[in-house]
Amino acid sequence: MNKAGFRTWVEQNKQADEEIVWAGSPRMVYFRGLFITRVIPGLLLLGVAVWFHLGAPGIPLPEWAMFITDTFPKELVFTLGVLFVLMPFLRAYMLRHTFYIITNKRVFKGRVLSNRVRQWPLEMVARARRIEYRDGLSTYLFEEWEDGPHRHERISRGIYFVRPDFCEALEKVTKA
Repeated sequence: MNKAGFRTWVEQNKQADEEIVWAGSPRMVYFRGLFITRVIPGLLLLGVAVWFHLGAPGIPLPEWAMFITDTFPKELVFTLGVLFVLMPFLRAYMLRHTFYIITNKRVFKGRVLSNRVRQWPLEMVARARRIEYRDGLSTYLFEEWEDGPHRHERISRGIYFVRPDFCEALEKVTKA
């Protein structure tokens, strides 16, 4: 499903007195917070893996330490390091393929890559904790809420890195 298909799906599944007020995507964010917590440790893990792969050169190690460097799961550490380094880029890719639609009753979130649609009542989004960033973006974090058709999961979710026009449209609809 692409963005046009998602909008068509919302138009077909909206209630009789429901109308679309705003539609758009979050702004691209690459390194917000994840750079320090993922990329730098990932680069350190990559360095350790390469150092162990080369047999810990430059430092005379006792025999037991050489045994550790020979049997150490270098491939696992290398894989974790690569995943940590790539995580901000994967997150940005997912944000680029996310689409929000605000109606006068609900907020819809569609991930184009997964064909999964989430929806929240406007009251829940209006009560959500709003975090504003210096660059004008905002994130809405919900308290724990029930998700899924069987309402058995309790998870915490949010609407991430939305542009100021999303916030303005949401405020206009909730005040009306």
